Amino acid sequence: MGKQIKPIIGKFVIENLTVGMYDDPRCIYREYVQNSADSIDKAVEASIVSKGEASIYIQINEERRIIEFEDNGTGISQRHVAPLLQNIAQSNKQIGREKGFRGIGRLGGLAYCEQLVFETSFKGEAVKSVMTWNAKKLKEIVANHAKKEEAAEVISSVTQLLEEPEKADAHYFKVRLVDVTNDELLNEGDIKEYLRMVAPVSFDSHFTFRKKIYEELEQDGLQIDEYNVYVNGEAIYKGYTTQLYDENNGKRSKIGEVKDIQFFKEFDKRGQLLFWGWHSVSNIQNVRLKKVNKARGLRLRKDNIQIGDEERLANLFRDSRFNFYVVGEVYATSPALIPNGRRDDFEDSPIFTEFKEKLKPVCNEIQKISYDTSQISNAKKDLDDLQNFRLVLEEKQKEGVIDKEEVLKLESQLEQKRERALKGERTLNKFKEKIEENGDTLLGKVFKNVVKKGIPRVSELDISFDEKNLVYRTDKLSKLSKAEKRVLSKVFGIIKNVLSNDLAENLIQKIEEDFK
Repeated sequence: MGKQIKPIIGKFVIENLTVGMYDDPRCIYREYVQNSADSIDKAVEASIVSKGEASIYIQINEERRIIEFEDNGTGISQRHVAPLLQNIAQSNKQIGREKGFRGIGRLGGLAYCEQLVFETSFKGEAVKSVMTWNAKKLKEIVANHAKKEEAAEVISSVTQLLEEPEKADAHYFKVRLVDVTNDELLNEGDIKEYLRMVAPVSFDSHFTFRKKIYEELEQDGLQIDEYNVYVNGEAIYKGYTTQLYDENNGKRSKIGEVKDIQFFKEFDKRGQLLFWGWHSVSNIQNVRLKKVNKARGLRLRKDNIQIGDEERLANLFRDSRFNFYVVGEVYATSPALIPNGRRDDFEDSPIFTEFKEKLKPVCNEIQKISYDTSQISNAKKDLDDLQNFRLVLEEKQKEGVIDKEEVLKLESQLEQKRERALKGERTLNKFKEKIEENGDTLLGKVFKNVVKKGIPRVSELDISFDEKNLVYRTDKLSKLSKAEKRVLSKVFGIIKNVLSNDLAENLIQKIEEDFK
């Protein structure tokens, strides 16, 4: 029998599980909310609290540099406080059933404060347990490379457990970060925006398609894990809106809106639901949404908590930029899909491979519908352009033309616009036939959003330009002889060719005023 060797776990492992754990420091908000959600689930299951009463409260005090998390879930019993809150990667949570299970997320705050305090009470126990981590001392010890302490020795030296009397019916868990060292974590507005896309909260009542999503879920016998989350007293809801925006020079302007949503779902090889989701159908389906649209992109969720960021699913598109042509969500439902330690992806597994392969067709459909929308929009634009040109011609017939060259130019423009409109009419009819033949509901929604009132027929637009009924602008200048009018007409033509349209028109009008 070989000799047994006792392994030594050095103190630097603590650094990897705290300072080196997350690229985005805001992830600690997700971790503490996730832990609270698990505690609330247990409390609701045990009838300690109702789902409506269960809540997660977050207080951000920028002036005092303190962040506090509190939930009214089960709390932790006195005998489990030290094993759970002092030990690392020691958790009694069930993989696939509870949202957190590794026992390391609660340590994330150590990297961003000087003192981390856990305070908890369990219903039926008249005691409050307070576990304090001296984060400042911990970082000093880890930074000292000259000493090679073991992790357990370091943890013992930086933690303290106190017990105080508490009401027997109290049940809660609190986390307090004292002397927060990261300014980003104290930015209340930014944290609210982050939680609106990451936290397991409900849709805002102002989101038009909220009811439609819940109705679809009820029809399929599904539900979303949702919790009451408050930041400095304000309830947090998902950041989805029907309005879509552009931004230039810091100014936001509306450019479109979500007109409908498209649902999708897929099952694994055993016939179990693998994922379900929805994405927007807008009147600008062919436009890449800018970051001013906080909810842009197809977002991945497990237990209604976001996995990764807005770009997590971009690599499933043939062209990654098309991820930002929609807003929407993919809910991973298979218990076998396990988030990794950083919660920025799933653990590699056969079921995750199957998940990605079956989600790719959805991404490809989004990309294809964006291409189709471009064709439909351009075709409709060409038809609208011809109709709008009618106003130009009517105005010219009313105010007059400058010279023969302008007449030829208008005739050429009319012919070009008519040809493009005819092509656009054929394109729209082709898509309409495709929709009717294949019953393509997504393409049908997009087509309806763009075309709206039906396909205009170019042959019925009755747009013509009759040179016989035209008058020249110089004909209205009664003070001039015919010869003078001919000369001035040439002068007008030169002005039109040399100056910009606005300058030319202003100058011509000034000359006309003098000779009327």
